Amino acid sequence: MNAQILPSVSDKAPLVPISLPKAEMHVHIALALSPELFLRRIKQGRTTIRPRFLLDRDRRYYPELVDHHAVYEAMRHITSTPNELAQVTQNYLERIAREGAIYAEISNSFRDPKLFESQMDAIEEAIRCARHNTGIEARIVVTSIRNMGAAHALKAAKHLSKHRRALVTGFGLAGEENLDALMAYKQAFHVAWHEAGLGLAPHVAEQHLHNAIDFLDAVPAEALRISTGDHRRLRAGHAALIHASSSLMQRFKYYNVGIEMEISANKRINIPAETRALRLGSVVTSKTGKSITLDRPLRHYFRDVTAHPLKEYMDFGLAVCLGSDNPLLQNTNIGKEYSLAVKAGITDMEAVLDLTANAIRYANVDSVTRLALMQKVDLYRAQMRSGQLPEGTANGYLQSFSNV
Repeated sequence: MNAQILPSVSDKAPLVPISLPKAEMHVHIALALSPELFLRRIKQGRTTIRPRFLLDRDRRYYPELVDHHAVYEAMRHITSTPNELAQVTQNYLERIAREGAIYAEISNSFRDPKLFESQMDAIEEAIRCARHNTGIEARIVVTSIRNMGAAHALKAAKHLSKHRRALVTGFGLAGEENLDALMAYKQAFHVAWHEAGLGLAPHVAEQHLHNAIDFLDAVPAEALRISTGDHRRLRAGHAALIHASSSLMQRFKYYNVGIEMEISANKRINIPAETRALRLGSVVTSKTGKSITLDRPLRHYFRDVTAHPLKEYMDFGLAVCLGSDNPLLQNTNIGKEYSLAVKAGITDMEAVLDLTANAIRYANVDSVTRLALMQKVDLYRAQMRSGQLPEGTANGYLQSFSNV
């Protein structure tokens, strides 16, 4: 691909060069709209939320996750038709490609089975268009919403087992963690793994630690010992709270669970009061009766990125990758997340590149695609060590539209 020169609209330089290969491992695509697309939806009368939402910094900070979910649900319908999903998907993938992204796993939720297949047709076509235009690779994680219950999650997994798609390679679980036990979703995870042939990436310990205690029991045993040639991987979305327990961190490391960290989401969504009240020695009990005792101080990273546990995870040896979560609601993109990783303490660029290497190792892709992506990471590492960094991205862009 020939180098493409693009005007930059960033008002400050990113802390990570656009030439460094990046990977987006956790983004809910329905609200990954650019500001321009969001303003178009306002003009069309599709939402009562006004343009001030983009300008007022505090509007995109949320006292608790329930406040964030309320805004998400109030806005989700602005990307509901197949054409809108295709537009947002292609737009987001092409935008992050200009920031240096070489790979993305995007999430679409399974809600109405009657609409789902047409939505997936549109998203897959958008992925193919973005790949053709920019070279970026992408796959899809289908999520079930915890608020809709375990029976709905099982229905989603069975649907995916009967309607297989080449670009759908993962199954996830999102929503309110405190509604029920993670073990309630064990059957859905097993169907997704064994019958649909999908990797697993449920949200865990974003707001409540009790989910993480049961995580390894809820997923199939085979997902804890994945063979080398298997395209599927096991990841935990968020998992930000396990930093308060050495035993949990050790378990996740021992079973090679990939961790998707969303720094902006953690910085902009406060954890609930009951979690904030935890102290050294506090006992946390899962909804199935298993307990852990906290032996690490709880970090309070709401509004303070320097308190984020990212560096602690990497120093511990956990395989961490990055995601933007909800770009519109949290004023972010994957380029910004990499810069926030630097603010969180990952100042060595080889360590920053490790975030991408981890992402590729834990991506739900075939071995040929994984090798091709890792070659781009390895090439950049060699260029970094030689002191001869490229001017452009791995896919040929010389400047970025990144809003950092």
